[in-house]
Amino acid sequence: MQQLSGRVALVLGASRGIGRGIALELGAAGAHVHVAGRTLDPGADRPGSVMSTVADVEALGGRATPVRCDATSDADIASLVERIGTEHGALHVLVNSVFDASSFGATIGKPFWELPIDAWHDIVDVGTRSAYVASVCAAPLLLAAGASDGALIVNVSALGARKYLYNVPYGVGKAALDKMTADMAHDLRDRGVAVVSLWPNVTRTEGIDAEILAGHTERFERFGGADGLETPRYHGRAVVALAADPDRTQHSGRYYWTGELGEMYGFTDENGRTHRYPKRR
Repeated sequence: MQQLSGRVALVLGASRGIGRGIALELGAAGAHVHVAGRTLDPGADRPGSVMSTVADVEALGGRATPVRCDATSDADIASLVERIGTEHGALHVLVNSVFDASSFGATIGKPFWELPIDAWHDIVDVGTRSAYVASVCAAPLLLAAGASDGALIVNVSALGARKYLYNVPYGVGKAALDKMTADMAHDLRDRGVAVVSLWPNVTRTEGIDAEILAGHTERFERFGGADGLETPRYHGRAVVALAADPDRTQHSGRYYWTGELGEMYGFTDENGRTHRYPKRR
């Protein structure tokens, strides 16, 4: 269904992983998706790229524009948003899904004094700060859309915002992201723009596929095996459901597990599966 026909979307961090899955579903739902990431063309070192995501969006019948964008560069983000404004005059969906996973695995479970100082940059500056910069730059275009069709900002966050998970910088970055969601929602109240934090559970990204290929599947057993994990496109369907909801502002300022939204809106992943989520306390 072309639920988002005529809408314009921007997904930062769409080369691979959850951002890629969100871009695919926005495109499949009819939105014109601007696919942004640092890796423009496919390479041998890491799977995923902006161009491969664009090709997959188009294979689903969607429209996509590739943009190489370094999320640590304010100028890159501002230029990208300016381009969208020139071409479309408004932006209906902004998804902040930037996360540098390339060296993250080596930081998991380490006490903060054993981590390199750069771990803060890789998580908080790259992920959380880029979401703030993108939201600031995009606000006029989102407000233009909100005044007529309504608009949505989705910040991809996680359980680490509320409890210890992985390491200290990770928790700080996600907690700040959720606080930003709540406070931006306050400023945007009654302006037609909703802001929501999306909490994925363990998701079968390219990195996890590599683990599976190497035979490291033990940690997925509590999810019913690797095939029971959430998929990147499952999160994309959550974003589509929120963007298509005319009452989306009732959810503004809050966090939602993807499975929680699946239950609320009645969607499954692309394999027809539903996924459990931890209940709110």
